[in-house]
Amino acid sequence: MKCNKKFVWHSSYRTSIYLDDCTVLDGRELFQFSSEAEAEAFFDQCVQELLADGWREPSIANDEENKDFTLYQVYEMYLGLESRLDEFANATAKPYIEITAHSTTETTLWQSKFGGLPYFPKHLEYPTSPRGIPLNLLAQINFAETPKIEDLPEKGILQFYIETSEKTTYGLEDDPQLAQTTFRVIYFPEIDLNIDNLLNNFDFVPEFLGPLLEEECLALKFTAKSHPISVTDYQFNDFHKRYFSIFQQSNLTEAMKMSLEEMADDFIYEYSEKYEHLLKGHRLGGYPKFVQDDIRYFCMQEEGYDFLLFQMDSNDDHSIMWGDVGVGQFFIQPSALKRLDFSKVLYTYACS
Repeated sequence: MKCNKKFVWHSSYRTSIYLDDCTVLDGRELFQFSSEAEAEAFFDQCVQELLADGWREPSIANDEENKDFTLYQVYEMYLGLESRLDEFANATAKPYIEITAHSTTETTLWQSKFGGLPYFPKHLEYPTSPRGIPLNLLAQINFAETPKIEDLPEKGILQFYIETSEKTTYGLEDDPQLAQTTFRVIYFPEIDLNIDNLLNNFDFVPEFLGPLLEEECLALKFTAKSHPISVTDYQFNDFHKRYFSIFQQSNLTEAMKMSLEEMADDFIYEYSEKYEHLLKGHRLGGYPKFVQDDIRYFCMQEEGYDFLLFQMDSNDDHSIMWGDVGVGQFFIQPSALKRLDFSKVLYTYACS
């Protein structure tokens, strides 16, 4: 008797049962039996237990015309993937600047901050929305205070403004938004420290009704770090399928292709469990945290918005809240960043 069966109840290798001769693979646990009959009886028992627990519409495969990998091939391939989890993470790692916010009673006009009063020369026109509403400072980064990482400016001040009136959602009329109408990104390559040349009366700016709920201004500290790619990044699937040779096999049956997809799903699950928490928090550069889909996938151009210029995350400690524990992000095309051209930035916000 030749028994080759596979029970899939969640489109996943990790949640599947394989029967091959005298061996059963249940999830990641191998069971060896003295006869094929014993193995098949155990396989059937496992299936019935799952069905009794409420699983429906199982898929039991036993198709000679559409052969799958053998149980041992599947087992060895998945163990190989799992053993290289850290290797893959290290291969995709990018540097970033972690931002830590803390309460303060006062900041200078040119200091890095969330909220508060911006550095703004008197001779320039203050940013407003098309409705004439002055924009609020969301964040200001003085690069003299940050560690140096590749591609980010080495000097100057970078500012992020949003309209916080009830006419928009955190300065967004569309999501994502490229038109800098209700938000603005401004870069000052040179800093004028003469206070007489700077605006110091901002009574014309409306009350801040954005994600900074309580504290008017937060001072910032910066730390250089690195972290691997997120599973929600639109580039992840291409990255990991190019990295592992098992996903580049040819002349596969449909059953084999399905098994590889199941292994990919489980690799993503294990990777996410280990690394996804590292993406939380405020940052410059590196990989973004997504609470929903990677919105950049839906607005692809010749060059993607693949550099995370700034991420502000929800944070209970400082009453920062983007909707329902969401995150606000600003992305830029790498070539534009190299030119220090901040006129075309992709701004998006999402919550859970």
